[in-house]
Amino acid sequence: MKLKLIHTLLFLLRPEKKSEDIKLAEKNLKSLEKSSFRTLVVYNQGSLSNVELEDFLRQFDLECIVIGSAVNVGINVSRQQCFQYIWDNYPDTEFISELHMDMIFTHHWEDAILDFLSNNDEPMMSVGIVNKRGELPYLEDTKYVIPSSLEEYDSFLSGLCCDKIVHGFTHPCIHKAKILKEIGGYDARFLNGKQSFEDDSLLLGYFYYYGTKKNWYPKINYNSVVYHAIALQRLDLQRYDLHDNFSINLNGLIKQYGAMGLKNLIHLRNSAWHKDFFQSKINEMLK
Repeated sequence: MKLKLIHTLLFLLRPEKKSEDIKLAEKNLKSLEKSSFRTLVVYNQGSLSNVELEDFLRQFDLECIVIGSAVNVGINVSRQQCFQYIWDNYPDTEFISELHMDMIFTHHWEDAILDFLSNNDEPMMSVGIVNKRGELPYLEDTKYVIPSSLEEYDSFLSGLCCDKIVHGFTHPCIHKAKILKEIGGYDARFLNGKQSFEDDSLLLGYFYYYGTKKNWYPKINYNSVVYHAIALQRLDLQRYDLHDNFSINLNGLIKQYGAMGLKNLIHLRNSAWHKDFFQSKINEMLK
């Protein structure tokens, strides 16, 4: 069966905030019904059983496929298994998205991105986002008032769209499935922590796929805008145990790509934080 686009979503309910996360998921999935393409591979990270999760998902007008076993195995393993499921079961799929539970979508939000990818030599494209602070990262300093009801998001998000493509990376993003498969997706052999630096590993995979001659870098297309409550999470270092996932995956990234990989990430990333961080790690290696 050939599908143009299949979405992927990691589903996790925190035991201490289960009711809050359920409401978040309901908003997310209800808004996703407005998508042009409604097939969704859901990786169950807990705390519902697969049967319970499948029952919960039936209330939405989506074709949901649940994988995983209600265990939080981390972002790298979960995303990679979603990719692998699609490659194995829907090998002719053209595009694969990466979605988060704290997103809200508008009607046909994927169309502008798919149109661009179908007519350009780009391996993937990020969608423009507005975060919970009302900011449009990478685009402008203006702050907007976030709607209080789900019904208001259509006009709100549509009003933020503009014909701009800028240097940057965020989620949601949409990949060309065949190129994603060629670069391998996420390699959990190097990234052993549950999260951190998986995006950097993927960006380097694309950069080396295209070669330094093409000077490829990731792009965000603001012809489509979705709500993503918490993005660019790494900028708040207090969120991480620096001796756990953050440092584990950083060491894995360096083991996989070395100093040259860090140097290329300074080119690929478009925030002062990222550039300073990766330069500091290079400086440490040269001492």
